[in-house]
Amino acid sequence: MTVRQTAVVGGTVGLIVSAAVLVLLGSFGVWHLMRVGSTDLRVMVWPSSAMLTAGWCSTLPGIMTTIASIAINCLLYAAVALLLRAGVRMIST
Repeated sequence: MTVRQTAVVGGTVGLIVSAAVLVLLGSFGVWHLMRVGSTDLRVMVWPSSAMLTAGWCSTLPGIMTTIASIAINCLLYAAVALLLRAGVRMIST
């Protein structure tokens, strides 16, 4: 896979994870459903979701905060994918 394809796949996975978390939260309406024991899965799979609890004071800023959080998550996943690709390439050579 090329660097560009790896970044696109990572960004797509980040977008899918963000969408899945938002659908689960929208369906059930509570944050605590994303916990397994004492581990908060929402923070594990979507680190920038912490922005959501602090940023929703009104509709427009809240929507912009959510969009920024999703974009940050996609960039994080793309960066992790690129780092993993570089690590695998370095190990294999």
